[in-house]
Amino acid sequence: MSSMLVHDARLAGQSPTNLADNIYEVDGSVSIQQAVDWIKAYASNQSGLDNLYIMCHGYEANWNLGDQTCTPFQAGGFGLALCAEGLDLSNVNLTAAWKGLINAITIFACATADTGTGNEGTIGDGKRFCGEMALHTGARVIAATQTQWYSMEKSFWNWITGQAGTINFGTWEGPVYSYSPDDGSGTLISNPPAQGTAAG
Repeated sequence: MSSMLVHDARLAGQSPTNLADNIYEVDGSVSIQQAVDWIKAYASNQSGLDNLYIMCHGYEANWNLGDQTCTPFQAGGFGLALCAEGLDLSNVNLTAAWKGLINAITIFACATADTGTGNEGTIGDGKRFCGEMALHTGARVIAATQTQWYSMEKSFWNWITGQAGTINFGTWEGPVYSYSPDDGSGTLISNPPAQGTAAG
């Protein structure tokens, strides 16, 4: 089966060309609905996708929403900086358009699956976000709980032309979970393969 990489260009660096059969670059000028529709159309034309890779920034904040307080440390789980509106618990239902078209969704972004203290059941509940995406799409959703780091590998041509290098997330930072499309639960992946390493 085919695979697709969606890269929000606000995550600096060039899209890796060896990860997926098709690369779809978006930014803040593209609506999330437009991106969802395009991914659906491509997946349908390919008779489904084995893997949809998403590369973008993940939202982290110094918030305990349950207590309505600021915290001395950042928590993730506030969604993805994907397209104009972003993708979080308020609109993750849009991904239901991909139902039955994608086997796995791998998210290369910071702390997507994190849920900070007091953020359970709020817009900052990353575990719930990943679980709901799995339920809506019927795909396994793979994401990490900690800040991710990546490098930009520069070729000689990149150096002489002043272009950014190619994104390489390398080894995952922290725990990585796989969320089930059956019940939305997350299972720890004991030895996740390298992501294929500046901050996400």
